[in-house]
Amino acid sequence: MLLALFVIGVAMAAQFLSRHRLIIALAGGLTTPTLGGALWSVAPETTDYGFDRSLLGGVHVLAAVAGFAVAAWALTATGQWWSRGAALCGLAAVCGLAFSLEEPARRWHQARSFELLEVPLVAPDISEHGLYDAQAPVVGRPEELAISLEYRRRGAETVGGSFLGIQVTVRRGSAASAAEACTTPYAGSWRDEAGPCRAASRDRWVRYGKNGRIGVFAHRSGALLQLESHGAGEEALLAAAETLRPITAETLAEHVHPVR
Repeated sequence: MLLALFVIGVAMAAQFLSRHRLIIALAGGLTTPTLGGALWSVAPETTDYGFDRSLLGGVHVLAAVAGFAVAAWALTATGQWWSRGAALCGLAAVCGLAFSLEEPARRWHQARSFELLEVPLVAPDISEHGLYDAQAPVVGRPEELAISLEYRRRGAETVGGSFLGIQVTVRRGSAASAAEACTTPYAGSWRDEAGPCRAASRDRWVRYGKNGRIGVFAHRSGALLQLESHGAGEEALLAAAETLRPITAETLAEHVHPVR
């Protein structure tokens, strides 16, 4: 990519038959990474929409073309001085606006990715717990799509971490029955925990694992629900399965902790 930007910059600078060609190449080379960083801050992750990462190369190419064009205009324009200043101010405004919109843009893209999963947008309303984290979805991956949530006790989110929290996995209702989901849980960490499944009332199934781990499986609101915890009791998880409510994609995106 760096080689491509260098070639673009040299080619554009060569188009200007001016004694400023060397300065244009230098100014364009300095402008391009700044503009590229600004555009990258509002660009989606490849996992948000499931497209190939190579397509994001267009962001760098656009930054190179625009960066060298602005540098050339500012150094070779024959008009009034204000036209050059306007070009530079316009570039600065684009960069400033893009950087200021980084967080809203990230949340917007991730909200769209939650919608693209076509998994029911529902979440439990767990007593004395609040939604602490939503795992960023990966659109286009070959395995089954799901929404992973984590709840922690209000006022003590950092006490005990996820060990005392409640993990919730929401899948499509057609993925399996509650009994089948109990036998083959979604999370791979259950594979070595061969505790038997036990039916509870209202088509809810319970499974015990190692270190006091408990899992509850149920069908509600067109979704297959898997709740599990090391710290919460069976009754609390069974009750939580009955509190399923619609949740917006925007709310889920607000609880994604970014890694970028």
